[in-house]
Amino acid sequence: MLRKATGDGRQARGAWRGKSRRMRSRVEIIGAIAALLLAAGGAAGIAWLGIQLIVNPQAVGWINRWFPNGMPTPVTGVRPAQTLQQVEAEIRQAGWVPGKAVLLGKNRNFLDSRFTASDLLLPVLEEQPNASNRPKQIVELRLYQQVRFPHHQAGQETRLQLVDQLAIAGPEESFAIAPLVEARSVHAGTSRSLPLTEMNRFAAKSLPSGTWLNLSGQWSQGGNTVIYGKVVHYNPSRFHLSVMLDWSTTNGKGPYWQQITGGKTPELVLNQTIGMEPRFKIYQVQPRKFLLNPIRLEPISLAEPAINHPTYSKALLLARNGLWSISWQWLQSFKRRNREMWSAAAQAQTDLIHWHARATQIQAEKSWASPNQQILAHLVDGRWLRALQVFKASPENSLETADLLRADSGRLLNRLEAALQVNPAQPEVKAWGALLMAAQKERQAAIAWLKKQPKTTASDLAQIHSLIQRMDAALPPP
Repeated sequence: MLRKATGDGRQARGAWRGKSRRMRSRVEIIGAIAALLLAAGGAAGIAWLGIQLIVNPQAVGWINRWFPNGMPTPVTGVRPAQTLQQVEAEIRQAGWVPGKAVLLGKNRNFLDSRFTASDLLLPVLEEQPNASNRPKQIVELRLYQQVRFPHHQAGQETRLQLVDQLAIAGPEESFAIAPLVEARSVHAGTSRSLPLTEMNRFAAKSLPSGTWLNLSGQWSQGGNTVIYGKVVHYNPSRFHLSVMLDWSTTNGKGPYWQQITGGKTPELVLNQTIGMEPRFKIYQVQPRKFLLNPIRLEPISLAEPAINHPTYSKALLLARNGLWSISWQWLQSFKRRNREMWSAAAQAQTDLIHWHARATQIQAEKSWASPNQQILAHLVDGRWLRALQVFKASPENSLETADLLRADSGRLLNRLEAALQVNPAQPEVKAWGALLMAAQKERQAAIAWLKKQPKTTASDLAQIHSLIQRMDAALPPP
């Protein structure tokens, strides 16, 4: 019995040692694979850095800050410092035109961080094809530093050290005129790049870190005008220029910085409103993992609710369909009852909705000369009863309403359907839905649509039928 037990113990210890050796072998294999992957990644990174140092050493000049005495000047010898006259001559020789230089302020020296230097931005321009009388377009931005060398003599001209370059191409025509296409004012544009002809610094008092530039141009056709552009950011700590945003508007106003959400950093606001339809895009500065420029412009979106709750989701549904004021009221009520669920993302969505709601409220409270405009302003703001009061005020108002409803491209219908989706028991909303159907189709279609709506009483049917009769004279003959 003892020999058997001993034999069993030896077998168990042998099995354990075999299992242990297999485990160590697996760990060693996994470790070797991980080391190979790290080595490959490091080699790739070193190779990229080497190529950049050869092809464009200025692009990786930010490495200087990790060396106590800076990198020696010969490393950047591919592009030696030049006088302003030499820089301009080089640009002209390439077939371009030097633009007006813009001083961006003091910065640490690109070549040796122990000293300071002045950053200077120089736009490079080009004549537009077959348009000698039109403004020149910006094709490149060049960043220089005004540098003085150790043996600089009094009266000797300051030289410019090239730090970074950014090729510039305007947005495609189809992107720039998209707001007009959506409003059915023009047909879709082409993929050709539109010229950018002006460059300005954003002049707001408080801006996110770095220098923010706005490049813009203008498109006109058949009485329609669009301004468009790009937002460019310069990160002085990495000597890096980057395009942050393409934009376009139809109201002649470009993007601007303003405090919207109450945070320390302002937001970039783009007003794309057409007629009575408010449309604002609000961009927040958010961090990203990119060494040369660790920030990005992120639009506040209503696509996904910031809080997973049915009431909050319904409020966003109303906003996405243009019922901004009603949505904002829902969110304010929800916030009061659920403060423990509230978040910064929820506040950002609420502020975006409030920004639109203020615009529709101002329109609705304004006195319009035309009853049609007054009715439309009320409907856009979700003031269904007020709109019905104007509709019923006189036979003329009722007749004009048919033309207003016929012209709807779907925005009013979207509002009506969203309102009924969150609350089917709204006879005034059903009334406008039936009037819209009657104006765009016929009375029978309106009655058929109305009967399909839930929670519609016989009294509702009778009252709404009388409203359709008021507008009947304006409807086309059957």
